[in-house]
Amino acid sequence: MRISADQEELCILEAIRTANAHRDELAESLVDNSVLIIMAATARRDLTVREISTITTIPLATCYKLVEKMAGIGLLAETGKIRTSTRGKASMYSSSMRTFAVDVSNGIIEISIVWKNGQTMNLTREVCFSIAAGDIVASGEIESMTSK
Repeated sequence: MRISADQEELCILEAIRTANAHRDELAESLVDNSVLIIMAATARRDLTVREISTITTIPLATCYKLVEKMAGIGLLAETGKIRTSTRGKASMYSSSMRTFAVDVSNGIIEISIVWKNGQTMNLTREVCFSIAAGDIVASGEIESMTSK
């Protein structure tokens, strides 16, 4: 059963709400190659897990686990169900993101996400703490400190 554009918009909005609650997991997942491949596959049209597996060549069991995780943190939106020839009904999934960009500089990772409904989200993670210029120790000072 295909859903209307208004219903799909509601599914995307719910995925964005979920993503807001899972910001740390979201940032970590966006650097996973398999997650990126699934996001690309579902960017233009809704797909079942079986279709995602076929298109991406990710094994079906792995694909089910990844899609469940991605839907759980808001990267994918479940947009409806369709009747299949073999197993009854299958859920359809769509990427909830339009685009995202990663900027790495000065020990900070910044991720900017634009969702399909136009909302934006910025995630920042500091991975290296800055050292003040006066705090830098010359290699000669280290040797003299260790020999005392």
